[in-house]
Amino acid sequence: MQVIASLRERLRGEGLAAVLIKGASGSFAVKIAGAGLLFASQMLLTRVMGATQYGIYIYALTWIVLLSQIAELGLGASILRFVAAYRTKAEWGLLHGILRFSSRLILGLSLVIAALAAAVVWLLRDQFGHEQTLTFWLALLLLPVLTLTGLRQTALVSLKHVVLAGIPESIFKQLLIMVLVGGLYLIAQDSLSASEVMTVNLISWLVTFVVGTVWLLRLLPPEVAQAAPAYERQEWIKVSLPMLFATGMRMILFQADIIMVGAILGARAAGIYAVATRIVEIVAFGEQALNSIVAPMISELFHSEQHAKLRRMMTFAAWGRFAFTLITSLVMALLGNFLLGLFGAEFVEGMVPFLILLGGNVLISMAGSGGFLMPMTGHQNQHALQVAIAAVVNIILNAILVPMYGINGAAIATVISMVVWNIIMLNYVWRHLKINPTVFSRLQS
Repeated sequence: MQVIASLRERLRGEGLAAVLIKGASGSFAVKIAGAGLLFASQMLLTRVMGATQYGIYIYALTWIVLLSQIAELGLGASILRFVAAYRTKAEWGLLHGILRFSSRLILGLSLVIAALAAAVVWLLRDQFGHEQTLTFWLALLLLPVLTLTGLRQTALVSLKHVVLAGIPESIFKQLLIMVLVGGLYLIAQDSLSASEVMTVNLISWLVTFVVGTVWLLRLLPPEVAQAAPAYERQEWIKVSLPMLFATGMRMILFQADIIMVGAILGARAAGIYAVATRIVEIVAFGEQALNSIVAPMISELFHSEQHAKLRRMMTFAAWGRFAFTLITSLVMALLGNFLLGLFGAEFVEGMVPFLILLGGNVLISMAGSGGFLMPMTGHQNQHALQVAIAAVVNIILNAILVPMYGINGAAIATVISMVVWNIIMLNYVWRHLKINPTVFSRLQS
């Protein structure tokens, strides 16, 4: 087929698409290695902590990830867009300026947010109890580190160091966590508390943050340090704020279930549900690998008005995603009890939501990459609005279904909200782009 032949030719060539494909392959390899280490580290944590302490730990960490997206202010999008442009045009002063401006702004904002959140935790200390309060306070120390780490990763990606951008956190951090937790467990000869593991996590983040920052400073063009910083603050903020909204809504969509399970059912239920969702996330690697190849081709074909080729490619991509998701989900469903049991006998209680989420992923994969198509063709504002609608639906459904059906209700709410998002997205893509990106579109040669 022409699309496959086109992909082969692009991979063999030296053009932009070939560079992107090869770079994405390296990035995907890092993600796969990181996913394996993450799986191993999470399995170790659940073994040495138990469901309740792990639930306290993951609940606090989920909140910190959400707060880090707010503190980042969407400036990652500005860096991704402007750093590459400034480097190409040799505008070293502006490149220096955006890195300095964004670093100082999000550092200050993350410290303010952390202080306010710490005060809220103090007010809720009687409800939380000593261990959960201490764990939250330790987690809040992570906030500035997480926001600055995201900034550094985006800067490295913009400078075409995609693989190096992910190695410190994906590889080094996970290895360090396993070594430190394992050593602490051998010394203590007893189960570890959430606050102890959060302390290990904080140390690991700090070490890898220093490593990543040193890499960035060494890989920056020398002209950047020599140039006086110049600023285009209004332009940077103008680009950042809409992306902050979209990123925030996406984070709510994908994290609301764990947070609401923890708030309504408690730490133990949150821990069991979180493990089920983390294992299901393995299915997403096929989609991520496919999108890393398809993304540059979407932009190229759309802007060169090769709409017939674009339609064929989207259909091919949909079938690739669906096939990978279906096969992977079937295998994981058959191994469900074994996979969950690796984390501890009590985590097998998450089998039903595990199966619900797997089934939802198979259903959603039939929609193809329509959601990814929209921001690549200039429809990012509509894309953000659709994510916001799905996030609101998710919160409402979780509030209704979690009290009624427990962690099973959280899984049902997540699947329904994702289906709603994809229905809205497919309707928009068909009406405005005249493209059917689903598996129901005939694959033409």
